[in-house]
Amino acid sequence: TNATSSLFGNPIGSGSTFTGFGGLVGSSTAAPAQSSTQEEESEEPPKAEKVDHVDSEAIYHIKCKLFIKSEEGWNEKGIGIANLKKCNEKVQLLIRNDTTMGTIILNTLLHDKMPISKSGKNGVMIVATNQDSKTETFLVRVNKDKQEEFFDKLEECKTSPPE
Repeated sequence: TNATSSLFGNPIGSGSTFTGFGGLVGSSTAAPAQSSTQEEESEEPPKAEKVDHVDSEAIYHIKCKLFIKSEEGWNEKGIGIANLKKCNEKVQLLIRNDTTMGTIILNTLLHDKMPISKSGKNGVMIVATNQDSKTETFLVRVNKDKQEEFFDKLEECKTSPPE
């Protein structure tokens, strides 16, 4: 190259500067920036699709909201479907988020020594072990008309699993 042209063949000082794959900066042919504030305001972020993850092998299922007890109080883990499934000689309580991924938010086996109690008008409190074998307290909120049914089903399944 000579002293009057750049590596890319443009004369030095021509008003155009190469900036990579983004195009030219400082070029007189660049389109003026358009204000798109009206478009941005009208656009809404996509909403998460809700899916009921009812297990085909479930002996019982119910829509619920799961909370976990911490030092600060109750923390919401998510909304989903609680499925009771027969697993060998016991019953498994499996709660999945109602998002398309269906993330498991509680997975535990029921047993006869597991503390289960009613809490308020629409809650059932369960003490269970988590993945790290640490005991934690969970609150499963259900429709107040279904609390008694859900509690009875948990009690029945923890003492005598269905055949």
